Amino acid sequence: MLFPSLYERLERARWDFNSIDFSKIDRSKVDEHLIHEIKHVCLTEVGSIPATSMFMRDFSHDIDFQRFVSVWAFEEGKHSLVLEKWLNAVGVDIIEEEMAKVNITFETAPWIETLTMHFLGEQRLGLWYGAFAGIAPGAKENPIGEPVLRQILELMAQDEWRHAGCYFAFLKEAVETEPASLENIGKMTLWMLRGQYRHPTNITQPSIMEQLPDPGYFAPMIDRHVTPASMKVMEKRVLKCYELLAKEPIETQRDLAKFLRKKFGARSEEQLATLTLN
Repeated sequence: MLFPSLYERLERARWDFNSIDFSKIDRSKVDEHLIHEIKHVCLTEVGSIPATSMFMRDFSHDIDFQRFVSVWAFEEGKHSLVLEKWLNAVGVDIIEEEMAKVNITFETAPWIETLTMHFLGEQRLGLWYGAFAGIAPGAKENPIGEPVLRQILELMAQDEWRHAGCYFAFLKEAVETEPASLENIGKMTLWMLRGQYRHPTNITQPSIMEQLPDPGYFAPMIDRHVTPASMKVMEKRVLKCYELLAKEPIETQRDLAKFLRKKFGARSEEQLATLTLN
């Protein structure tokens, strides 16, 4: 059972709202463009609600994972709430109908691919939020200027990186239980890495992102803050994790593709990047 030790790890690092002083918001660093983006980040984070429903439905065979998801959902719920509080403090409200719109139903998908996709998704969110706050490795020198929002985004980035570690623990357990699952973990890893904007909120049909007032908000925001060097750091971290599962050196996407061909007999790299989620 992984949940007891994962819970202790998350509990030790958990932050609360008392650590954030909203009265120190620097309004000179807040404009309509920033408000627009943060409102959309907040609504995207509300997408953890349908994701939780999906996890509880599709992982009904794994009570240990479901126990973890109950804590993951709590921490993800804090993300949307703390961003909403920041927005409220600068005079912006999010109406209930806007939040309800992202509460969609996801189709059932293979659980090992879903687990892998969310591992990569948490790594990406940690990178993105860390870059917005200016703490990600290789981050640009012009992060978001409002200091309270930067503090919030840093806390969220640290949460996402911890969540990625928890998902990896379950992936490691899956491979130990069923070594053949290494193939689909590898395929999903390669597919996710080959699209720099791919995240669980924007690759399903329907997707969370499609429910937002401005579905394309995130790519320009990411481009403005995330450097190629930062993305390489994340990629190396992900590939190192797969290397631990495969127990063979894997430093690049090409290494991963070669490993999958050699180990599982795939005929081309294109096949490795093709995955049906339905």
